[in-house]
Amino acid sequence: MKLTLLFFLGTTLLQLILLNRYFFALLGSSHKSRLHTNVHYLLSGMIIYLSSISFFPVLITGLLSLSSAFIISWCYSARIESKAFFSILYVILGFVAEILSYGFISQLKLAPVVTDLSNQETRLLILLLSSLFYFLFIVLIKMFKRQCDYKLTKWHYIVLALIHVISLLILNTLFFYAKESNMYILSVIGVLLINVTIIYLFDELIESFQIKDELNQLHKQNEYQNTSYQKISNSFQMTKRIIHDTNKHLVYIRACIQTGVQEKALNHISKTLKEMGNSYFTIATGNLVIDALLNNAISISNEKNIQFKHQVSLDIIDAIDSYDLCIVIGNILDNAIEAAQLLPAPESRFISIRIFTHNHMLTIHAKNPYIPNNKKRSQKNVELHGVGLLNIRHITEKYGGHLTTTAGEMFETIVVLPID
Repeated sequence: MKLTLLFFLGTTLLQLILLNRYFFALLGSSHKSRLHTNVHYLLSGMIIYLSSISFFPVLITGLLSLSSAFIISWCYSARIESKAFFSILYVILGFVAEILSYGFISQLKLAPVVTDLSNQETRLLILLLSSLFYFLFIVLIKMFKRQCDYKLTKWHYIVLALIHVISLLILNTLFFYAKESNMYILSVIGVLLINVTIIYLFDELIESFQIKDELNQLHKQNEYQNTSYQKISNSFQMTKRIIHDTNKHLVYIRACIQTGVQEKALNHISKTLKEMGNSYFTIATGNLVIDALLNNAISISNEKNIQFKHQVSLDIIDAIDSYDLCIVIGNILDNAIEAAQLLPAPESRFISIRIFTHNHMLTIHAKNPYIPNNKKRSQKNVELHGVGLLNIRHITEKYGGHLTTTAGEMFETIVVLPID
């Protein structure tokens, strides 16, 4: 008796290993602490052992198996809907493995009393053989699972859950009412293939949703980028208009001086200087994109009480398309301004950006303070921030460069682009 209980302890450890491999194949590596993981595996192991040594009704056994899998799923980073979905799938695959094991043992007469499932030796043999089948299922899943997780609509999760429930009902009917026919094994294999296919379709559905969302966000980003270009264009138009009207201003000032109304001349000079100051480029590197975007950012920062520090040292960077450069620098500056302006204390708001070339590389290093998970940040801005970083990454990959972001006390963004 004691030896049998030890064997059940061994099968419990084996099932925990299979659970670990199962969720690893579906959700990737666990990022939880060792203590967190050990506690969850201990709780799950106790449930599995209790279910193994006791003869419960099918419903209770299924719920215990579901709870053990769901406990282990919390060791992995995924949406709760996905954890529930894969936990139910674990129960289905386990049921399929046990039915196949039962059929295999019955055909080969490996146990003296196969029909007596309350017999511990019979159950132990079924558990061992079903573990082998389950290992084969995991290998099958790992062949095409891409380890991605993305939010679907609630109706998709409901439909997938219904497929699982129907599968369980079919398996229950096949096992208890169709064992007299050997064809039930083929039906069980059919249910297995349906549920394995569901994993593949789940991945395809997630990928289509992800692509659709990215396209929508890219569309928003393009609209936003066009708006930024319009602002820059307006700034240039204002500068051109002031330069064009300079002669007229000088003629009027000369007339004021000649007629002895110096006060009018001084007022007009002050007004003209103010207009020119609002549109004049304080940064003039010779690169139109960098000059326009940095000066526009300085103007916005002054309005929002943000201290703007900049250091620019450039060689020729004609190898980088102006449109691509606009996306990279524009998004970096917009993200920095949007984060800095949300700080409650004006004296703590600042942006530091360095743009320089060295060893045939263009480096853009931006740094700004930020408040993580700031509730004042609108959902629209959060989406644009994420899409902005995505667009920057696309540009860096296009040129064979790299993007690095660091979120500590400060948010830092480093972009390096080859210019050779």
